[in-house]
Amino acid sequence: MEHISGTPREQITLFPDAVDDYISQENPVRFLDAFVDQLDTAALGFVHANLSDTGRPPYHPRDLLKLYLYGYLNRVRSSRLLERETTRNLEILWLMKRLSPDHKTISDFRKDNADALRQVFKEFVSLCKRLELFGNELVAVDSTKFKAQNARDRIKDHRQLDDSMARITASITQYLRQLDENDAEDDTTSTTLTKDALQQKIASLEHRQQELEQAKAELIESGKKYISLTDPDCRLMKDRHGIEPSYKMQTAVDDKYSLIVDYELTNDAADNNHLSTMASAAKTALDVEHLTVCADAGYYDTVDLKTCEDNNITTYVPVPAQKVPKRTNIPTPDYHHDKFLYDSAKDTYRCPAGQSLQHYSTHPKSDGRRTYIYRTNCCGQCSVRAFCTTSPRGRYVYRWEHEVVLDRLKQRLATRSDIIKDRKKIIEHVFGTLKSIWDYGAFLLRGLPNVSAEAALMNLAYNIKRALAILGTKNLIAHLQSS
Repeated sequence: MEHISGTPREQITLFPDAVDDYISQENPVRFLDAFVDQLDTAALGFVHANLSDTGRPPYHPRDLLKLYLYGYLNRVRSSRLLERETTRNLEILWLMKRLSPDHKTISDFRKDNADALRQVFKEFVSLCKRLELFGNELVAVDSTKFKAQNARDRIKDHRQLDDSMARITASITQYLRQLDENDAEDDTTSTTLTKDALQQKIASLEHRQQELEQAKAELIESGKKYISLTDPDCRLMKDRHGIEPSYKMQTAVDDKYSLIVDYELTNDAADNNHLSTMASAAKTALDVEHLTVCADAGYYDTVDLKTCEDNNITTYVPVPAQKVPKRTNIPTPDYHHDKFLYDSAKDTYRCPAGQSLQHYSTHPKSDGRRTYIYRTNCCGQCSVRAFCTTSPRGRYVYRWEHEVVLDRLKQRLATRSDIIKDRKKIIEHVFGTLKSIWDYGAFLLRGLPNVSAEAALMNLAYNIKRALAILGTKNLIAHLQSS
């Protein structure tokens, strides 16, 4: 008995005449080819979609888009690696019709077409809608962070910039002194740096000093606490690994097949002002009259919740637990605001001691919002006053003019707690695929426009992967051909 052996390399073999014979009918590259071919690249805004009368002919945007989609579906994002694959990967040879653009051409395509790539994502969302892959009823909104191409020590605040410039100034002074000492010496065997080497070091340090001075001026003008020297658009964000220079992607995911409905890449570390934006974008993308949206407590923002309700969007967002009262003159948690019951018919509050608090005054705020103030005259004789308030004027309760929006939210949460539990199942599938399975936890490019192009490609690739798994290549192609 012998081990399984291969065919001798020198043996002549008759291969099929066409590369197409090597690509099965169920191969996903056939769908990529069909999907991209039916796109109107000029209308979508791709660079070089229309030819000029002069100059060297460019590659067609369709070919480069196919290459990138194949790469992102197969965990190959680097332009240099994609260039290499065009000469050795049989599927890419078929998909690209044996075209082999250099890595700079490949890289520039991604950088130059961020907006167009987002439009392609929307085109595929429209296709999924026609295929009835969306449930059109429940969408989960959540965010995840992606590391930026900016080292932690390349983020400086005012003090750190001053310290760095001081060290550079000291080094320049030292090298200038050494340069003077070398000029005074006639010993050609000196072991110190040569004049040319010293001048190069001084020039390099002066250039670095100018960069830091410019960064300091930009930091002062922006009014921010720190500046990123490598990628100026990224921000420090906290995750389970610590504080890292990052971007955050807001994502809206439909519950039926965990397909991405819409997304937004941002450098805002907070979530609490993105709920209405993402919910409205999802409602528009799905083209529905009403939508239910769930999110975690980080998205709890009273104005956002009101905006959603005005837009016919029903929200399920947990109310953040108050570890300490907003007003420090309330000694005991049993007498926090949520323990006072509101009677909408009488427009009064009932305190835990059973007393009624009447509408006392209205307090307008600088942002245009109004707050109603409620109080009672019974605090002076109340036996539990010491637990309720330390204010000599007695207890006051404040109610936002649109507090009924929050009351309705609490009622929904009490009756449909299952929606909050389902939120993770809906959206974590997306983040798990992108960051754990595909290892897309960090961006390759710098600057918000460039990383936005990366986000468009990874989200589009995710949706394509899901659609292929649900319907298969042949069914997707058949729908394209019939539509």
